[in-house]
Amino acid sequence: MPKQSCRIILLAIALLGALALPGWAQEIEPRIYANIPVGMNFLAVGYSHSSGNVFMDPSLPIENLDARLNIVLARYIRSFNLFGAPAKFKAVLPWSSGHWDGFLDGEFRTRDTSGFADARLGLGVLLVGAPVLEPSEFSSYEQEMVVGLGFNLVAPTGQYDSSKLINLGSNRWSFRSELGLSKAFNKWTVEVAGGVWVYTDNRDFFGGNTLSQDPFLVAKVNVVRSIRPGLWWAVGTGYGQGGRTFIDGEPRDTKQKNWRLTAMLVYPLSPTQGLSLTVVSGRTFQAGPDFDVAAVAYQVSWGGR
Repeated sequence: MPKQSCRIILLAIALLGALALPGWAQEIEPRIYANIPVGMNFLAVGYSHSSGNVFMDPSLPIENLDARLNIVLARYIRSFNLFGAPAKFKAVLPWSSGHWDGFLDGEFRTRDTSGFADARLGLGVLLVGAPVLEPSEFSSYEQEMVVGLGFNLVAPTGQYDSSKLINLGSNRWSFRSELGLSKAFNKWTVEVAGGVWVYTDNRDFFGGNTLSQDPFLVAKVNVVRSIRPGLWWAVGTGYGQGGRTFIDGEPRDTKQKNWRLTAMLVYPLSPTQGLSLTVVSGRTFQAGPDFDVAAVAYQVSWGGR
């Protein structure tokens, strides 16, 4: 494989997937279990526009919520050798601006705010089927069955005001662990994963209350089609269930059952630069958000010999 084609493929594998929405549990990001050489760096900036009843906690007693949300984010990825296994570290910092309106106890309310949302840190490790590769070895690597683990941490760094029901930050820690499998079939790749989100309590919730939440279970499937080096598209779906919330120990009717659908196209501009386009739709069968998202991202890569 020519060296230029190798770098294009590496860029496309790590290119930004579905843009992160703070509080969004089912992030359906394709190719996160694809192997890449150690020592690579990827920096992306992205923009997304969301509409619907987005960016809210399902415990909030707001009816007929309508929202418009804009997010600009930066994401950094670094690949490295973790005790003999290929691994990737990522950090995401979002900035958000939004407008919400709805009814609280029969009274119409609006909210406009902007600022930083909660930061995210992630670690992915490939356990089976993916050897540690130097950049010079990548051209001869062919993926078969890969098994990996993923961990995400959402830190309470976002803007938060306990006198407001809707905030950009969650004022609590969230953690997700996930097990994923990826299998390549020539130019097709199928990925399946399942995981669980757990949450700490928000002890400064609206009105001085304590908000707690049960674990939230998620499952997702992606199908990826490679067209040529660096150019590919993917479709995916995810399902989530659970996450019932409690206010001062009192349960609310907020157990979630919802779906996410996503489609993504990645296009290389050069061996070190690329673009991604993403559309996402979320639908609920119980509590949880209904929304639509359109996103674009630009990424550059460097490193490796």
